[in-house]
Amino acid sequence: MNLSRLLWCVIASLTLFLPTQPLSAQAVPSKEPSSTHIFPAGGRRGTVVPVRIGTEAMPPSANLRLWGDGVRSVVLLGERVKPRYEPSARRPPRDADGVGANMSYPTEWASELAIAADAPLGVAAWRVTCGWGGTRVRPFLIGDLPEFIEAESNSTVDRAERVTLPVTINGQIAGERDIDCFVFSAMSGQVVVADVSAARIGSLLDPVVELYSVDGHRVSAETRRVTGDNVLSFRVPTAGDYVLQIANVSFRGGPEFVYRVTLSDVGQVSNLPVSDGQVENLPHDTLLALPATIQSRFLRANSEDVFRIAVKKDELVAIECRPASVAMPLVSIEDATSRTLAKASSVESSDRECSFEWRAPADGEYRLRVRDLQHGSRGGPEFGYRLLVRQAQPDFQLSLSAEYANVTQGSRTDLDLAVKRFGGFTGPIELSIAGLPDGVTFEPPQVAENQTSLKLVLKAIDDTRPTDATLRISGKGTIANQSVEHIANVASLGEATAAIANTVQLTVQHKPIFKLTCNEAYQYGHRGTIYPYAMQIERLGGFDGEIHLQLCERQVQDLDGIEVVETLIPPGVTEFKNRVYLPETMHSSVQHHCRPYSQAWATFTDKWGQRQSMLSICDKRNMIRTMPTVVKLKSLDDHVIFRPGGTVCCQLVLDRTANFEGAMDIELIEPVARTGFIAERVRIEPGQTRAEISIRIDNSATGPPDLSLRFRAVGQLREDVTVISEAVVPVRVVP
Repeated sequence: MNLSRLLWCVIASLTLFLPTQPLSAQAVPSKEPSSTHIFPAGGRRGTVVPVRIGTEAMPPSANLRLWGDGVRSVVLLGERVKPRYEPSARRPPRDADGVGANMSYPTEWASELAIAADAPLGVAAWRVTCGWGGTRVRPFLIGDLPEFIEAESNSTVDRAERVTLPVTINGQIAGERDIDCFVFSAMSGQVVVADVSAARIGSLLDPVVELYSVDGHRVSAETRRVTGDNVLSFRVPTAGDYVLQIANVSFRGGPEFVYRVTLSDVGQVSNLPVSDGQVENLPHDTLLALPATIQSRFLRANSEDVFRIAVKKDELVAIECRPASVAMPLVSIEDATSRTLAKASSVESSDRECSFEWRAPADGEYRLRVRDLQHGSRGGPEFGYRLLVRQAQPDFQLSLSAEYANVTQGSRTDLDLAVKRFGGFTGPIELSIAGLPDGVTFEPPQVAENQTSLKLVLKAIDDTRPTDATLRISGKGTIANQSVEHIANVASLGEATAAIANTVQLTVQHKPIFKLTCNEAYQYGHRGTIYPYAMQIERLGGFDGEIHLQLCERQVQDLDGIEVVETLIPPGVTEFKNRVYLPETMHSSVQHHCRPYSQAWATFTDKWGQRQSMLSICDKRNMIRTMPTVVKLKSLDDHVIFRPGGTVCCQLVLDRTANFEGAMDIELIEPVARTGFIAERVRIEPGQTRAEISIRIDNSATGPPDLSLRFRAVGQLREDVTVISEAVVPVRVVP
């Protein structure tokens, strides 16, 4: 028995003892559809803006829902697009553990938004829905400045893209080491402001923004934080060119790391402005007449403000403090002996506002002390706040943490409802929901006395028509013998448009029409092959149509280049082979196995005549341990020289092992033929090791400075296992 057959026998015997059930502590990706971004994140009035919309677990032909005066879009998302991004540096992947190294690979879809010339400046809103569910609401910004969209690669100063002030720049930190550079001209003494929007548009980007002169010297700039984003301003020391650099604070990146920068020499984002009834920068230890609104700043690291209030015994006082920019206020009440009686800080709430009510234990004066949580270490004009002090009044407030929900026919979903009670109000609150579709009900109908939180349950009957709806939730209570009604506040990304402010977007999902599954038993495949992994489909509700299989966009492990070959499963088929590509470049000493999730989608017409698209994520992983490659394609040339209009010959060789003696077809896959590089496919017969391939180059052919030729060899290890190997040859361009 030769070594190869012995190895396969050992492997076969080992698989008998491997588990066929899911491993303990299995990490499972979410199956809810979601949106990740829109790029560009905004547009100029009077233009039609081509956009790419990022989603996960969303099938094709999804609906694009849009709100905003003067903004229009197509009803359905377009085709998948795969733009060229700055590549991430390759490093050994992090292997999955019990929790998993959660990774996502969003899909981008083509669409376009038409913005009327008279569209209001500000924010439009959008979401994506399908029969499988809907996503959260995200903003799309409408501006009036010229728009610039970055093009990779612009990661170095010598490749910086030139812009002219004023301008709005749209970009993506699409690789983990991606840096975007933009160069602009400015006059001496000119004040330039760079206002970066990332957190405000729901981006994952935590931007690092810096300014340099073109000779590489960093330019000192005042930096402020506005709702988690950077705003830079600087006075130009000398006339000339300057470079704006944008990166992520950590080594992360992807198409969803979008940003939008308004670069101008006019207008600045201010801290909270003084409005009617506000007093700014009162003297230390001022006696306040209630109600009082104060705006102030911690200009120095050790700054703090102290005010006095005179109250009666058992008087209930309401204190609210709203931070501006980077401030994180701590507010406390002290008696005459400096003993703290009550306090609250910004870190105790998700919106960084601190608020509390305090009942005076006796008649007298009390001190209200306001300082920043970073007291003693930081301060400056950006450490601003607004303080409101008043007698507490009986009232209530309802808040929902999510602005969207999905409920499946014949099922239920929950919404977390928080109730804030003020001024001693403890009574019950009657709930109502406007906009519920037929067949959907809610419970409970009432917030009980003294209750401060509850699960609001939405239920859909089996025969509910799949649809999208806008819900408005309100509560009514009795205060001082008067009926008081409030609409529930709803958290959102950015400012919601007036049409959907404080609403919940509900999608009634169709019942699943199929389920995707497989056995989680370790199998063995060579790197550099497409491995056939057996999977099954459970067809539901009489669905018997075709199904499209693909790689899941959500994974619990770095894929390290692993792919799933997209496959069309014919009608009626319930068992098939998932073709998992194990690249020859996988890290053999680190990524010793792969566990990819797959997903599948299908379209159908429901009983109401509506065309639906549905998706299912497999409930189990394809468990494959990887073995060494069986063949390697190599180039005998360390580089080639090309001239437009000429021909280049490359010498290729197959480094075979005893496990593979078959034929292989070799073709040029990069650059693609449309760029002017044309090569005929060549074949290396069984047992042969050498081939020569000629590349014809059109007179108009051009390429980037780092141009390379990429060749791919494809053969069969056995009938159902495809072998793939690639070779890259650098190109030197000669005029």
